[in-house]
Order: sequence, then structure tokens, then C-alpha cells
Amino acid sequence: MTHILAFDMGGTRIKAAIAARADGAVSEVLTTATPGDFPSAKEVLVEIAERLRATSRTITGLGLSLPGLVDDDGRVAALPGKLPGIVGFDLVGFFEARFGVPVRVVNDAVAYALGEAAFGAGKPYHRAVVMTVGTGIGTAVVEDGRPLTRGRVGGGVLGGQIPIAPPDPAPDAPRDTSGRTGTIEALCAARRIVDYANAAGGTYAATPDVYAGFRRGEPAARAGIARYRGALLRGIVALAHAHAPDVIVVGGGPMVEGNPITDGLEEELESNLWSGYEADVRLAVLGDAAALAGLTRLFG
Repeated sequence: MTHILAFDMGGTRIKAAIAARADGAVSEVLTTATPGDFPSAKEVLVEIAERLRATSRTITGLGLSLPGLVDDDGRVAALPGKLPGIVGFDLVGFFEARFGVPVRVVNDAVAYALGEAAFGAGKPYHRAVVMTVGTGIGTAVVEDGRPLTRGRVGGGVLGGQIPIAPPDPAPDAPRDTSGRTGTIEALCAARRIVDYANAAGGTYAATPDVYAGFRRGEPAARAGIARYRGALLRGIVALAHAHAPDVIVVGGGPMVEGNPITDGLEEELESNLWSGYEADVRLAVLGDAAALAGLTRLFG
């Protein structure tokens, strides 16, 4: 069985593993902090790759996922405020010269979606929209195991920037990573769960606290969850109408099994879709392994 070296480089963590091309199974998983600049991060990637390559497995490729917009040639076109020095760098050429194997570089939301679509919650479906809730909102569209469309904004990666509410002129209004209000990302980023509950009178520090308050029947937690759920539903309806998927897979830190947000969301979605069109809603199941496994799909 052949494998790839798989790297998922986020703003705070680098996750690395050996991933099997046949089934996406990951092993030898390593996690380390992401350095603050690209030259340092590049050296960390090289050091980890050398360690992983020293195993007895047959390595036939190297895949790297990261935030930002990525051109078809694997160069980062935009990554505001993170990893200075990476924009325009020939990542493919550098790693191919260093390790002598084909290299693929892709947006992290696309890699995550490929993993869930090929090996996780989206596996039984023809077309999947995968939505990742975190500091921002990652989105990607996968059809028959491939990202839908190509290019730096291909694959539906800008879905989080779809407006679902009027612009809010208030200085403290929630904003997305481009500074805009009223978008899916502005209103549905993970932090909004706590923000909405606290705006309703709560004093919660983190999402698990809000969930616990919801289970205890606390009014602020109930109100915050209802507000967040309404925004998330509008976002999912917009993504469903834009891409007509068979399933919307929702993942990310707050979207754990048994969460009070997604329970029953599929039934509400159906009542908001175009007559005759239906789409399932599923929780992501692969966690941190999703992007690492998804990178194997870039090698055919």
C-alpha cells in the first residue's frame, strides 16, 4: 500500500501524518505549534517530513493544506495576517525538489471537505457541501470525490462570505475575516455561540458552558442557541440553494455529537428549501483527521 506525507497547517497548529492513498487512514500523527512566519514554518515542515519519511512505508506524494486562497499551481495567492513570506512562494517546487515526490497544495477547507466526502459523513452522497465552524467558517463543495470547479476561489471556498442579513453599521457588530457584517461567517463563527448567549444576559466563558446552560434550561443559553441556530439555518439554506448538494456536512469544534444546535436542523432545512428539493444534514465524523485523509484524494 502506498502513502503520502500529509500536512494540515493552521494558524496555530501543524498536524502531520502518513495517510494511506487507498482508504485515507492516517498514522504516525504529529502535532506542533505553527511558527509565526513562513520561513520558520517551512523548516518545521521539512523536519517533520524527514521524520515521517524515515518509516518503512512507501511514500509516493506530499500533500499540504493551509488557510487562504491557493492557485492551481499550489502557490498561496492570499493569506492576510498569517505566515508572512508565504504568498507567491513556490511550495510545490520547493518540496518536490527536497523530497522527490509529487506535491499538492490546497486550501484547508477543501482538504477537510474531501476527507469527509470520501471517507466520512459525506461518503454515500454524489455532491456534498462541507461547512467547518471555527474561528471563521470554512466551506467547500465536493462532487464525486473532486472539488467543484478550480482556481483560487474554486470549490466553493468563499461560501462563508455569502450575506444572510443586512449590513450592520454598529461598531461592535460581528464581522467576518474580511471585515464585513451580515455574512455567514460573521454570524456563525464559533465565538458567536458564546456572544449571543452573553448578549441575552449570560456570563459564559466558552461554548461547552453555553451547552451546559442550555441543558439546565437557563434562559440566556436557550436564547443564545436559538439565535445562533437561526443564523446557521439561514447560512445552510443559502449554501444549499447555491450548490444544490445532496448533503450538507457540518463540522468544527462546536459541532460535537449531541450538540443542541444541529439536532432537528434537517427538518427545518427542508421547510426552507425550494419545493421538490431535499438535502440531508450530517455531522462531520473524522475530526482532525479529515483534512489529512482528504489530501490523499488530490493524487488520483
